Amino acid sequence: MSITTIVRQLRSSSLVRHNLIFFIGSLATGALNYLYYPVLGRFMPPSAFGEVQVLVSLFLQLTIFLTVLSMITVNIVANYRDEDTRNKVIYEIEKLTFIIGVVLLLIVALISPALKTFFQFDSALPFTALALAFVAGIPLTSRTAYLRGKQAFAKTAVANCIAAGGKIFGSLALVVVGFGTLGAIFGIVGAQLFAAAWAAHTARRLGLTKTVGAWKKLPRLRVIRPELKYAGLVLVTSLVITLHYSIDIIAIKHYFDAHTAGVYAGIATVGRILFFLTASITQVMLPAVRLAHPPAQNRRVLVHSLALLLLVSVPVMLLFFLLPHETVEMLMGKNYNTMASLLPDLSLAMVIIAGLNLFINYYVALRRYDMLVFAIIDAVVVSMWVLVHHQTPAAVVESLLASSATMTGLLGVWAILYKLKKLKKPYTNEEATHNGHRTGL
Repeated sequence: MSITTIVRQLRSSSLVRHNLIFFIGSLATGALNYLYYPVLGRFMPPSAFGEVQVLVSLFLQLTIFLTVLSMITVNIVANYRDEDTRNKVIYEIEKLTFIIGVVLLLIVALISPALKTFFQFDSALPFTALALAFVAGIPLTSRTAYLRGKQAFAKTAVANCIAAGGKIFGSLALVVVGFGTLGAIFGIVGAQLFAAAWAAHTARRLGLTKTVGAWKKLPRLRVIRPELKYAGLVLVTSLVITLHYSIDIIAIKHYFDAHTAGVYAGIATVGRILFFLTASITQVMLPAVRLAHPPAQNRRVLVHSLALLLLVSVPVMLLFFLLPHETVEMLMGKNYNTMASLLPDLSLAMVIIAGLNLFINYYVALRRYDMLVFAIIDAVVVSMWVLVHHQTPAAVVESLLASSATMTGLLGVWAILYKLKKLKKPYTNEEATHNGHRTGL
């Protein structure tokens, strides 16, 4: 497919229209999310801000289950034809996720003293608050995923903006009155609950209804059993992607002093802009990739999404390469400029990871279970690089970049081998048609 053909198709594509709507909303949400860090960074000492960044990185690990809930819900809404069955499955999966969240909350509360020692915190309470934020995020995730599956991207963006904006005001207010790191996390809890109420109202208007007393019963595994295998695929791949783009923060906090970790957290905040700036493209792609579509149609969606990802990320990456110190000082302040030289390599790593995320999610949307092997290799590669090469913050960034480039090469080799050997599709006809739709693949 030539570049001219891609450009012509992009101009007339509904995918571009949805991407534009959701990108504008995500840009507003991303701006609010990243404003959260500079705002708190100016009201907190670097050591305390470093604690907040570590907690957010750990929160990203916990929200793997929310990512699973989100992707499964989007896939169900995109592929199920019967509305009653669709809604029953969505609510049963949400109930199961809520139970998992409560169990995680109890586990984190028990091990929080050990986490306090490992990450050199002054208190163990922020870790429990972190798990509470995870539980509070379950209803918001389920409702916004339903909206995305319905391709109601404008409404999804509004819900996300409510959560992001509320997080700033709530956390800042609690930090200013003296709650410190704990207040920053509780601000996230309140914002998520408020946004979930709005998203639930909107989702009901678009057809997400439930039977009376549904929440009084335990999850019916018989209803959601067809999706549990897929849940495992989403869980593992999401865990690996989150590990890949956040392992640097965790390693720095573990291996270095609090001040160094806090300053690096500021650089990582800027570098991650490139990952989250393009996240909306992947989210728009997911409901557009359907099991019932012909392979060529799904591949066009992938190619167009990759083109959009590069179109958005490359100019920003070049800015970070050319003006790293100016960018860091403008976004984070002078206190973080001592490590600004790390931004170019870190930004390149984030663009590569964003591309990996796009490809992995594409194959996951098609229920390609062989991606489990690729995800496990990814986790091993990035972990080994960081474990072996972490003597300085620059070394950690080099490890992140090297592991990202390695996995990109392996993904290319894997794709070529798949095409040459014409591997049999790993999902079964039963999985693809359990709700009465044809794969077309």
